Amino acid sequence: MMDGNLPVSFIQEYRMKKLDLTSEAEVEITCQGNRVLPTLQLQNVLDLWLQTPPATSRKVSASVGSSAKEFVMVFSYSRKLQTT
Repeated sequence: MMDGNLPVSFIQEYRMKKLDLTSEAEVEITCQGNRVLPTLQLQNVLDLWLQTPPATSRKVSASVGSSAKEFVMVFSYSRKLQTT
C-alpha cells in the first residue's frame, strides 16, 4: 500500500525510470482526464476523486468476483510534448 503523503512526483519519477526518460518533466500524470500537479500529495488527489460525482447517478451493486472499475481511482500517464 502506498503512503498517501507521497507526492504525485513520486509516480512521475517511477514512470520516467520505466520509460528511460531523462526528466520527470517529460511525464504528465492525469486522473479522470485532468492533469494532476506533481506537488499534490496522493491523499489530496484521492480526496478530489472521492468528491467527484460518478459518471452515472445510478447505484452500482457489487458482488464478489464482479468488476470494480467504478470503485478504482485510475492514474494515466503520457509523455509530455515539449514545446520549442
